[in-house]
Amino acid sequence: MHHKSVIAKASEHLCKGGLVVFPTETVYGLGADAFNAEAVAQVYSEKGRPGDNPLILHIANMENFRELSHQPPQYAFALAEAFWPGPLTLVARKNPALPAWLGGHPSRTTETIGIRMPAHPIAQSLLEESKCIIAAPSANKAGKPSPTTLAHVMEDFPNSGIFPLDGGSATVGLESTVVDVTGDAPIILRPGFITEEQIFKTLGTPSPTPPQGISSLDPKFLQDEKLCEDERPRSPGMKYKHYAPRADMTLVNGDSERVAGYVLGAVNENPNAKIGILIGKKTLRYLKNAPPSAKILLLGDNEKDIAHNLFARLREFDKLDVDIIFAETTPENGLGVAIMDRMRKAAEGRVVYV
Repeated sequence: MHHKSVIAKASEHLCKGGLVVFPTETVYGLGADAFNAEAVAQVYSEKGRPGDNPLILHIANMENFRELSHQPPQYAFALAEAFWPGPLTLVARKNPALPAWLGGHPSRTTETIGIRMPAHPIAQSLLEESKCIIAAPSANKAGKPSPTTLAHVMEDFPNSGIFPLDGGSATVGLESTVVDVTGDAPIILRPGFITEEQIFKTLGTPSPTPPQGISSLDPKFLQDEKLCEDERPRSPGMKYKHYAPRADMTLVNGDSERVAGYVLGAVNENPNAKIGILIGKKTLRYLKNAPPSAKILLLGDNEKDIAHNLFARLREFDKLDVDIIFAETTPENGLGVAIMDRMRKAAEGRVVYV
């Protein structure tokens, strides 16, 4: 746990308009005082983040939620009570008394605001000590895999005057579930660790079927093309190429033996290429004879492991300098929905069915 004085120094840096890298239970965040326009603009420029991509505001308590939002529906409070502090972001209507830009880029306006109460003790200490509301996207350069350790962050921001707080490896490893609470019923804008089933079970209502609401399981909705150019995304992770390693990645969907066969075929067809292969243990059994040019990394034994490892593995492939990556898909239920959302985006939608 961080020594009090380190948190105090980080808070001071933040309150003076500096940027702080801090751990959350999902991924590391690159934080600024949400009300300091210059600091927030710096978050965008450091990341290379498009100006219409909103930021999530991190809060310490429910009082903050009430101050930032405008007449949130009763079910929003039910979700906050069930899942905060934790990996859930609520996109609410914004209190009209707040600066028009708050929650996004200082040169733009936003009507909605994404809010989350993080569960990580260091994030909580920073929020309490600084008395700031912290605007923070993930602490990586735009488009790169999100950082789950401080080392990942420093790879992306080697020389900047950003204050780093180390909290070890992020436990969840995928960004928060984002739920739109501006209407009569919740709509999942980005799947995450908290699943659609959990959300609707908490509210005691059935999950919406696509005609009434948009099911988060509908891959067509997750494809970024759905957002027209002039539409401002309400949630991060909706519009741009995300989470992508340097090499082009293709997802391979099928049983273990077929996936292994397909990948081996690709390795043999490209004898001079370094090929990254991301698979489960079951599939590894069929790849015993893969040549050394195949760089094999394991995804993990269960959904929680896969979520925790995914971004770190993609960054490992960058380090190994592979030319192409093949990754085995994971079943789309429970946490698998969020994992596949990130994998599809990292692969820019390329999937092979074998």
